[in-house]
Amino acid sequence: MRRRIHAGKTLAAFLAAAAFPAGAQDDPQSVPYAGVEAWEKDRDQRLAWFREARFGMLIHMGLYSGAAGIWPPGSDARQDERQHPEWIRTWASIPAAEYESTLKPLFRPAPGCTDEWAKLAKEAGTRYAIFSAKSEEGYTLFNSQIGQMPGAANISPPGRDLFGEFVASVRKQQLMPGIYYSLTDWQHPDRLRYPAHLQDQFRELATRYGPLGILWVDGSTATSEASDWGTRALLEAWREHQPASVINNRFWNGLENPYGDFMTPQGYVLPGAIEGRMFEVRQTLNGHLGFGGENMPWKSPREILHLLSETASKGGNLLLAVGPDATGRIPEKAAASLRSTGEWLKTHGEAIYGTERTPFLVPPFNGRCTVAERGGKQILYCHLHEWPAGGIISLDGLSTRCLSAVLLGEETLELEVSNVSWPAIRLPATPPDPDNPLPVIAATLEGKPSIDPIPYPLQGVDRTVTLAASQAILVPAPGNKNPLRLEGRHIGFWSTTADSLWFPMMMHHPAKFRVVLEAAVARPCGGEIEIRVVDQILRVKIEHTAENWSDFRDIEAGIITIRQSGLLAMHIRPVRIEGYGLMNLRSVRLLPVDEGE
Repeated sequence: MRRRIHAGKTLAAFLAAAAFPAGAQDDPQSVPYAGVEAWEKDRDQRLAWFREARFGMLIHMGLYSGAAGIWPPGSDARQDERQHPEWIRTWASIPAAEYESTLKPLFRPAPGCTDEWAKLAKEAGTRYAIFSAKSEEGYTLFNSQIGQMPGAANISPPGRDLFGEFVASVRKQQLMPGIYYSLTDWQHPDRLRYPAHLQDQFRELATRYGPLGILWVDGSTATSEASDWGTRALLEAWREHQPASVINNRFWNGLENPYGDFMTPQGYVLPGAIEGRMFEVRQTLNGHLGFGGENMPWKSPREILHLLSETASKGGNLLLAVGPDATGRIPEKAAASLRSTGEWLKTHGEAIYGTERTPFLVPPFNGRCTVAERGGKQILYCHLHEWPAGGIISLDGLSTRCLSAVLLGEETLELEVSNVSWPAIRLPATPPDPDNPLPVIAATLEGKPSIDPIPYPLQGVDRTVTLAASQAILVPAPGNKNPLRLEGRHIGFWSTTADSLWFPMMMHHPAKFRVVLEAAVARPCGGEIEIRVVDQILRVKIEHTAENWSDFRDIEAGIITIRQSGLLAMHIRPVRIEGYGLMNLRSVRLLPVDEGE
């Protein structure tokens, strides 16, 4: 099935159309900041510290923490690691009264636990920390005095306000505090009265805890968003008391909707930056927001750092979530990974904090890049996800001279640099520190990095763009014995949805284009692909063209509108593969469409 992207739509309109059902677009509050213009006017100013920070922590906690993913708690029931512990009330079908009476006695956050969380957040190298003041359960972890609904009482220990303790602890560590608040509430009995209840609690939170750097809401769906929450009134109240906060986009449905300060992809990193948009990847340490026991598959420091590297290279932030148990203790395996991450950031943090996105569409080595101005000099940071074979990195396409380079660490190592065709940097044959989870080269450039367009396909004088198979950058799935590869004039062996490819291209005359694939698909194969160029996305069904893999035919993919010039990239990935292969791809053509067509 093809989807046409019509000309004249803005990025905001396109993302809204992609993320929302048709009815949501008629909601008068499904617009940036629900129409509260003051937020939009100072957006860049409010986001300045957030862009510099790059790394934050989310502490997620609730009554569910006492169950640890098992019902009844402490029983011999087998834990299902596929199920999220924070949703145990729904997937285990627990009656509300039983849930509350069983878990409230177990929920006993120890005095000083928030100090331990804040200390760990500091040791991990994060720059801000967020706490779940209210999750989907409906119980609050702050002392709400007004607008309280039956059963939704504060569950902080007697005489305590856990969110208030958290804010104080985070400030002591000189980190920025933020609030997580679930708009979804499993306890609330009256949908019509609920927006007023939300307004009461938002005013409390906005007025009782001092400046809060981040308002991170959650819970919108295609059937509950925007006007359903009374979003305009909520953002007006928050603006009155917390005008410097940054606000995520989850008052509205769709992780990539453009209506807040930043997008919130969850569990994945965007394929590339979207001009003018900020994003924060929410990722967990073990696949779950909440506490699910000690023996979960925790992310290693290497996994965390590679994720942070990829996110920063695209101009985004990483929000890493961890769930304490019912006493407020964070599992030691999780804490150890976080501390190791912080140790790396002590000597390599300049490659993350305050950086800008990579100048490359795809780095010419296995890794990622960031850029920053340090002491009046332009520094290109090369994050080595794999040590280069032969000990040489050639920065193909970089037309700016490289003046010097060092390998970061407790003691920096000067590296040999040459500028014959493209800048090249020579490293030792093997890593000097084999235990370093992510080596980084800091290369000082003669000026701002400039990418030479010569290596990339150019737009013709007739405004067409032809992308040949030989010009693609292939990203085959790791470990595949028959990987995606170039076979003569076409790309073949596309057998798993983990395979993808990039086509870089130079666009001089932005326009509306037909996208046409030249492909061969043998019966019974095919599937569905996603084609993405900047903010434009096509979903294309790939059907068999013949009985063999050599009968190439044109496949009309749909229409896209490209609005920016310069170096761009097309990303193609399978969504679904039928039979034993997707297609043999020979070329992709972008054919200009006259406005009258």
